[in-house]
Amino acid sequence: MINRLFRLNGSDSGGSVLKNERRMSVFVGLMILIIIFDAIALKSIDIDRLTGSDEESMDWELTFTSYLESETTSEDLSANQAMSTSIQVELSENEYLESVVLRIQCSDEDEPGEGFSDEVTVTTDLSMVDGGPEAKQETGSCSEQSADDLVMTWTFMSAASVDAQQTGMTENEVRSLFAEGKTGTGMWSADIELQVNTPGGLGALDSGERVTAIWELQIFEVEFNEM
Repeated sequence: MINRLFRLNGSDSGGSVLKNERRMSVFVGLMILIIIFDAIALKSIDIDRLTGSDEESMDWELTFTSYLESETTSEDLSANQAMSTSIQVELSENEYLESVVLRIQCSDEDEPGEGFSDEVTVTTDLSMVDGGPEAKQETGSCSEQSADDLVMTWTFMSAASVDAQQTGMTENEVRSLFAEGKTGTGMWSADIELQVNTPGGLGALDSGERVTAIWELQIFEVEFNEM
């Protein structure tokens, strides 16, 4: 269109120049009107409506609900045998992870004598877990007197660390208070190896144990209520 406005007519150069000047004036006028219109339109836009209600600063009442999820694996192990156990941690939008606990039970009911308790060595693999929690390796003795012979714990955050009432904050700002509780998702895995301790020549007296692994997930859910 602009090319058509400025196209010259060789048969009447003087008239063409005058026409081009008029067209230029019209073009400049139109551009000025467009700029003025855009400025007025931008001033009339409600930024809060564009960003949505979750970006409005307001007061919040938070409701917390805590619950425990668990998964159990048991196997009969002989000397130097190992078992694997794992659990997949997933969280919904309003769920947050408080802690992960791995309990190992291996009561040595056929211990041949004092000082010959069987042992378990637990090695965790957390390479598939978000947030990079520390992998652990620990050894514990199997005992008739202990309900849990070895306990590993990873803590992420506590629901009690955030006040139930928040004032003058956007929803995103309130949710950011629970960022630590969004880590820890993924596949938690562990290998458990049994070492049988028995006096020489009496292997038949203590051939192995039943080993149980219990994963416990402490999760809390938050309800975000506008006050």
